[in-house]
Amino acid sequence: MPDNRSKRKTKVISFVTIKDDRESNLCNLINLAQSLKPEGFESVVWQDSPWVITGGRLVKQTGKHNTQATIDFVLPPKLEGEALSSEWADVAKALFMLRFHQKNQAIPNQRNFITAIGYTYYAAKQLNQSFFQLTPEVLDNACKMISKDYADSTAYNLHKAIAEFAAHCDSNGLCHNYLDYKFARMKRPESTGGVKHKRLDDPDAAASTESEKMVDPFVYKVIGELYQNVPKNHKYRLYILLLSMLILTGRRLSEVSLLPFQEISEDDKGNFYITYFPRKSSFGDTLTPLERLFLPTDIAPIVKEILQEAIDLTEKSREVAKQMQKTGEADLRFLENISDSKKFYTKDFEKIGLGSELLMKSGWIRKSNLAFEEVQKSRKVFYTTKEGIKQYCSKYFEPRSIEAIYIDQQGKNYFLADILFIRELGLSSGAYAHWLATSCSHSMITTFLRYFPELSKEYASGYTEVDFTSHNFRHTMNTLLDEGGLSDLLQTEWFGRSNPRDTKAYQHTSPEKKALMLREEIKNGTIGGKLADQIQLIPIEYRDGLIKARIKAVHDVGTGLCIHNFSQMPCERHLQCSADCKDYVWVKDDSKRIEEVKRLFSLTTIAQETVKDQARSKKPKKSSDWMLHNEKKLQTLGKQLSDYGVENFDPSQYLKETDDV
Repeated sequence: MPDNRSKRKTKVISFVTIKDDRESNLCNLINLAQSLKPEGFESVVWQDSPWVITGGRLVKQTGKHNTQATIDFVLPPKLEGEALSSEWADVAKALFMLRFHQKNQAIPNQRNFITAIGYTYYAAKQLNQSFFQLTPEVLDNACKMISKDYADSTAYNLHKAIAEFAAHCDSNGLCHNYLDYKFARMKRPESTGGVKHKRLDDPDAAASTESEKMVDPFVYKVIGELYQNVPKNHKYRLYILLLSMLILTGRRLSEVSLLPFQEISEDDKGNFYITYFPRKSSFGDTLTPLERLFLPTDIAPIVKEILQEAIDLTEKSREVAKQMQKTGEADLRFLENISDSKKFYTKDFEKIGLGSELLMKSGWIRKSNLAFEEVQKSRKVFYTTKEGIKQYCSKYFEPRSIEAIYIDQQGKNYFLADILFIRELGLSSGAYAHWLATSCSHSMITTFLRYFPELSKEYASGYTEVDFTSHNFRHTMNTLLDEGGLSDLLQTEWFGRSNPRDTKAYQHTSPEKKALMLREEIKNGTIGGKLADQIQLIPIEYRDGLIKARIKAVHDVGTGLCIHNFSQMPCERHLQCSADCKDYVWVKDDSKRIEEVKRLFSLTTIAQETVKDQARSKKPKKSSDWMLHNEKKLQTLGKQLSDYGVENFDPSQYLKETDDV
């Protein structure tokens, strides 16, 4: 099955000036890559593998607190991990450096790309082909192996990576063959797990939507009870607030855990919103636009409470973060009023918030030769000095904790103190370093979820195991909004996506249930369109039969809905939905589509004026056909706008105003 999004090939730019000599092109590519010196690559030696990167974008992974990243130029473990050799290793390293310099991809993307090259190398070895002899046959064999070794979602990404690798080879003149490659059987995984047809008269067709990617309603109930019942001073309270925000906003975990410090805001129309940084499109240290997330009216008061509570909970940690930013080191103000000559014994450690094990034989202070021995009442005891305490507290400080996390579109830097959900750093001993602040990482959330069942048992009415991920809340909200009638365009915009087709992967309502829902809306008179008008003209006793016969499918087409059943026949009016099509309908109170309908109406009006001018010229061509087509669209869209309650407006002025925004 082909990729159902498009048939386009991967487009890349040439990094070098192409010459006839393929080896010379590769040499120039390598020289260009070696001339780059990104942050964190200072200790990298080209011939080595793995490369250890100590800073920059590759280390700053979303929601993680890593201090270094490792890139290994070897075959994936499924192919026994043999190192890439000769030209394959050089081209992998060169493209890794150049594509990172060009787009700042995160480390999972880079590792996927190297894995794809590894499979290509392995397939070429099986056919005794060198890198310069690379053929589409080798690429096909690599893709087939990937399909066998990985799940559909991972295989899809690796197939795209192989296509990108082939495009780089073409654009830089690296191989003797022009590849122009895309795997013929590459397909985007279906969110429904394949075609599972149900009859519309099947009782299960109208059942509540269920999917392994959605969260069980009982989990929502448990989290709600935890939000109400877990004490505000509980050590896991901040994580309960994080889970609550995931449920209420539908954002990605990294977007919630790194929310800017704020209270809820209100615009001049009385709409409530919060601001956040979309993380999927973030390129690390480049500008990341700060965007508004408008909140449904019912949840705004709860979000307001959560933000205020988070501000109160993180007050001490925020002061620590500000001090760290100010001094460039750990916040050691708790030692300011203590004499430099004071001796710290085990009994003193608890008073200043340190673990008593530090002076034990295996403790860090003893092992670091910062403990001193003295005799008290005929027995030996150990103590340390203020300097020893300072060295211990400073050893956990990481310089990256005072670097900018975001740079918004105005050039403003956002540091740790500017993030809402921050906390004390947790140590491996289970204690907390109150002199250091940190953000909530993915690993911290994962650790917290280990205790979620016991927490639910203590503070909620029911015990539940953790069979959900943070992203499942996003899938669930997307599906509920889809079933509630929010258009695909608005879903795409509200969830912060760039591609409307990605929204489909988050909609888990069955086609059968969508058709049944539309049937009920037509009966209730809330649907406009040719079919809806016909229904009102026939006797009531025949309406159910006509509705069941006509509506067996429903598809979102931007400005409205299409009820054409593609399983029976292709659409003879493809892309002409609003041109008086009998299968085109709309929800009368769907105000979210007004702007899109007004835009299309305005464009069609301008097009109609242009066609009329052409019809009066010496070369009318087929202007009469276009005039008839445009007239049909204007009639349909005009009736739709009338159902929306939109009064007459100037199309030219509307387009000018929207272009100026």
